[in-house]
Amino acid sequence: METLAPVSNEALNHYTALCESIPLYPLHSEQDYDKAILILNALLDAGGANENHPLARLVEALGIFIGDYENQHEFFINSH
Repeated sequence: METLAPVSNEALNHYTALCESIPLYPLHSEQDYDKAILILNALLDAGGANENHPLARLVEALGIFIGDYENQHEFFINSH
C-alpha cells in the first residue's frame, strides 16, 4: 500500500493564506455563503469561466462548497 507523503508546512501555509481570502472550506453561515458568491463572481469575471484558464479549478472548488451549502439550506436560499 502506498503511503501519502505528509503535507508540507509550506503547502499548509499557502492553503491557510488562501482561505483567508477565499472560503475553500465547507460554508457554515450566510456570511460565508455571501462572501463565496462575491468571490466566485469575481473569479468568473477574471477568466475563471473558461475551463482552460488557470482560475478554472479554483472556480470549480469554490462552486462545490457553494453548491453544498445551497443543498443543505435549500429552504433558506429559496426564501432569501
